[in-house]
Amino acid sequence: MKYGVLISGFLLLAGACCTLAQDAASSEVGPVKTRYSVSVIDDATFYGNLREPLPTVLNQVLVEPSFGLRYQDRLSFSTSLIGLAGTYSGNYSQLRVKETYASLSAGDFDFTAGRKMVRWGTGYAFTAAGVLDPPRNPTDPGDRLNLNEGRDMVKADWVRGPHALSIAWSTAALAPANADLHDTTAFRYNVLVHGFDTSLIAGHDRDSDSFGGLTFTRVLGQAWEIHGEGMWRDQAAVLLGGKFTMHSGVSFIGEFYTPPNTAYYRDMSISPLAGRQHYTFFNASKSRLRELPGWKEWDVSGSIVANLNDHSSTGVFDVNRWFGNHFSSYMHMEIPHGSKASDYGSAPYSSATSLGVRFQL
Repeated sequence: MKYGVLISGFLLLAGACCTLAQDAASSEVGPVKTRYSVSVIDDATFYGNLREPLPTVLNQVLVEPSFGLRYQDRLSFSTSLIGLAGTYSGNYSQLRVKETYASLSAGDFDFTAGRKMVRWGTGYAFTAAGVLDPPRNPTDPGDRLNLNEGRDMVKADWVRGPHALSIAWSTAALAPANADLHDTTAFRYNVLVHGFDTSLIAGHDRDSDSFGGLTFTRVLGQAWEIHGEGMWRDQAAVLLGGKFTMHSGVSFIGEFYTPPNTAYYRDMSISPLAGRQHYTFFNASKSRLRELPGWKEWDVSGSIVANLNDHSSTGVFDVNRWFGNHFSSYMHMEIPHGSKASDYGSAPYSSATSLGVRFQL
């Protein structure tokens, strides 16, 4: 890619978006309300010590517009798209539909139809009970490039006091062929019990398994939060985790996750004969390093994710720097460790460093 062309197109798009923002402000008056945002990312990933004859640099440009419309707080429509162009072994381009759905609110009921992101799991890096959630990537749990897509579904939600019930049917007809998804019917009942935000989840995958489980989240004081998930799908999968936030704003997250080695939970790099797996995740992060000029624009984060069975791990380091309200730059680095046959050590590189700039409006 020619960076001059990319930068020129980026600046033209930024100017157009600013003009649209001024025009959109007037649409907030009346029964119809609109909102929109756009993000443009230029991301380059450099692979160190490749063990295979592959290119050492992956360059990607992403344009992610979103638009929402609401009529009298009853009817709403929302869409979010991802335009992706990249260069690796060749040039490629994609258009992904992250979300596109319509909603109707009627009393205690909300009805939704379309492609939507839902998050039923409580885990940060892993999930045992997120049956309709996008897949978790423990080395990038925040989905830094926003590449995850929602599930195509029809969903009804009922809320009355502390009780909330969700019923969803999701089809895999429009999912990518490599996603290995099934038509899924799922139920979720959520209630607050003695300070525990608790959910019971049950459902069935067409031509596959029925499942059932629970999740919980509990806030303790001003600093602690604990969460957990348990799911039975042929065998039990369990997640336990917690978060601690210091007065200085430094946050620590830790999780332990043990899935069975079954078709639904198995990672592609794990042998079917390997047995139950055990993972840990630890993260330390700080937004706005110090409340001083030149420091508060910086966000830093460091993580370690490990497979305790084969003793492999990956270290992750993130740095983000804001320039005003709309521009930022970042670095994301992953360093895998372990034998070539292990879960994380099987990565074909010794390090992957991503550098990028982002515009958000």
